[in-house]
Amino acid sequence: MRFSQDRLHIVATIQSAAKIYKNELVGRKFLYVFDGRFIEVIFKAQNFKHLTGVISPLPASEFFRKAIRNQLSVNQISFSSDHPYELCCKKIKHICDIATLAGSECFMLEKITTKSRSYKFGTTDLRFSICFDQPRNEQWDILNETFLAESLRDEDCFSKSESAYSVTCILSKPNDQKKYNNLLFCEPSCSICAIPEAVRELMSDKLLNEVYGLE
Repeated sequence: MRFSQDRLHIVATIQSAAKIYKNELVGRKFLYVFDGRFIEVIFKAQNFKHLTGVISPLPASEFFRKAIRNQLSVNQISFSSDHPYELCCKKIKHICDIATLAGSECFMLEKITTKSRSYKFGTTDLRFSICFDQPRNEQWDILNETFLAESLRDEDCFSKSESAYSVTCILSKPNDQKKYNNLLFCEPSCSICAIPEAVRELMSDKLLNEVYGLE
């Protein structure tokens, strides 16, 4: 009985998280400044299923769609030795907080290596981590420079990364806009001089004026 109740809780949490993920992450691009560098990250609908840690016979797009509509059922999720129930429970604790981590104070981790694969970057708030990598084709060639959020880890991942940096600035924008128009986070000590010129060129005039008083 307890296991059935836990499965109901997992489904309910996944459905709540899917709505947050859709409303606050999908369709937007996020830019992270760290160590004098920056990367751009997107959160795709088809990656949500993997972030939950569950197995489902539903294709990723349908899984996400059903979760948003509160149509996901307990018989549409399962677990295995590669996706154990215990690990899913750990991930579910954080699944609703992905959007918060995406736009708030965090660390940028570089070259994260796990048992299953490696990721070029990831962010952590010391409670959990989101790992990023660039999209690739079947031959493993990089398709473009924008990173995808691909894995949720119930750990800070510091021990699995080669380097860690404080994120000094986070910007966001809708995918259909050319310039970043929203400042989500900025270290109090961060100045216009600390932001790479390439990033300033990606910021809208309105945002530059509001944040730095520039013409």
